[in-house]
Amino acid sequence: MPYSSYDLPSVVAQQYILTSVVAEDADTVTYAATQKNMSREVLVRSLRPAAMQDNHKVRFFVETARLQARLEHPNIAAPLELLQADGTWHLAMERIKGEPLDMMVSNGRVLPSRVICGLLQQLCRVCIYLDIERIASVPFALEHAYLMEINFRFDNMAQAGSRPRHESMRYLSEASRLIKPLLDMNSPLAAHLRIVMKHMQSTGTWRPLTPVYFNEELTRLQMEILRIQTGEKALVSAAYMK
Repeated sequence: MPYSSYDLPSVVAQQYILTSVVAEDADTVTYAATQKNMSREVLVRSLRPAAMQDNHKVRFFVETARLQARLEHPNIAAPLELLQADGTWHLAMERIKGEPLDMMVSNGRVLPSRVICGLLQQLCRVCIYLDIERIASVPFALEHAYLMEINFRFDNMAQAGSRPRHESMRYLSEASRLIKPLLDMNSPLAAHLRIVMKHMQSTGTWRPLTPVYFNEELTRLQMEILRIQTGEKALVSAAYMK
C-alpha cells in the first residue's frame, strides 16, 4: 500500500527533523528523522491525530513506549525519548543501520547456515529474555530484523499488555518460517539446520520444548558448523533426526 502524502520535511519539538515516512498503520506513522542537537539519524513514531481522540489508544502508545524504555538487551533497539508536541505523542527511537531481512528475501539473497543459526540463536535469547520479564511482543516480521557486521539487531518488539503463555512458541514458529528462504542449502550442515527450523515451525511438537532448548540445540549446531569450517569433523546431534 503506498504511503500517504505528508508535508515533509517538518520539525517536532524544535528537535527532530522528519524527512520521510518509513512505515505507517492505522494509528501511527514512523518517520526517518535527524535529532538536531546530537546530529544523529533516528526514527520518530507519532500517534495520528485521530488516535489521540481515543484514550485507550493513547494509553497503549504511552505504556508501550515506557515499557520499551525499560528493556536492556544488546540485540534490541533502544527508545530515546517520549514527548508530547503539536497535539500528539511522539516516540524517538534508535535507528538501526543494518540490512533488513525483508530486502534480502526480496533480492533473493541467501545466507550461510552459520549466519542463520546465529540469527535464530539471538531470536531465542530475545524470547527467553521477554519470557523472564513477562513482556508482550509484536509478531516477528522480516522488516524488523537487521544484519549488522557481526550479529543481528531487532526493532523494539515490546508492547503493553499481558504476555500470552505460548507467545514465544508462535514468535519463533513464524520467525523460522519467514527466515527459511534465506538459508543457503549448500552451506555446511544446512540440511540439519532446516530440520531444526521445521520443528520450530511445528508448535505441536514443542511440549515440553522451550526457547531455551532450541537455543542450546542451535548453539551446539553452531559449534559443529565452525568445526567443519576449520577442517574438523562435526559431531551432529541426532535430536531432530527421528
